[in-house]
Amino acid sequence: MKMYDKFSKYSLLCAFAASTFCAVFSLQAASFSPAQLTAATSDWLKQQDQVPAGTHSQISALDSRLPDKECDQPLQFSFAGPVNNQATVQIRCPGPKPWQLFVSARFSEQTEAVISLRNITLGSLISADMLTVGQADLRLARGSLVKEPASVIGARVKRSLSAGQVVTLQDLCLVCKGDIVTISGLNNGLEVRTAGIAQMDGILGDQIRVSNRQSNRIVVAEVVAVKKVEIKF
Repeated sequence: MKMYDKFSKYSLLCAFAASTFCAVFSLQAASFSPAQLTAATSDWLKQQDQVPAGTHSQISALDSRLPDKECDQPLQFSFAGPVNNQATVQIRCPGPKPWQLFVSARFSEQTEAVISLRNITLGSLISADMLTVGQADLRLARGSLVKEPASVIGARVKRSLSAGQVVTLQDLCLVCKGDIVTISGLNNGLEVRTAGIAQMDGILGDQIRVSNRQSNRIVVAEVVAVKKVEIKF
């Protein structure tokens, strides 16, 4: 009877030890959802010197329908190829059951700029409710960025704009051919103003021809604001 008791106790002890080992092993194996792996990739990228300075990382999130991944070792991250305006990050589990995934990332240089709030058709006059200020990707801008919405109120749209698009001076004409404009200039310390008719389109800083409405004389003036030009005597 004593031998049976000893055997029984030994069996229970072994079973307890085995279950304890399995429990410890299962605690070591971590499970990662696609969202957690995407977030971990984003955190890793922030610490990498290869990522261009001053840029914003945009991660292509892993498909949420992917099953969770388990790994009993620390995850390993590395770049799978060159790093420039974009890169591919490899996530690797080096454990007994290894696996790997790849996440795409794009790097953009962000700046504050004027953005269209809605679709704006060709020929429309810009009003305050069409624009807002937000962060823009410099690489997507095709021209000189508009920094202040107020500076282009009343300008005419030369190219159709889509909602969320960065607005550039090249998309607008601050002075359009045929516009009645204010011509101003300093003459012997006195500011002179008169009305004129623009003979060509112009954006900020352009030198355009303008016809003086009183004398019909053609002068060359610089575009300084919406429907305003300036000449130097």
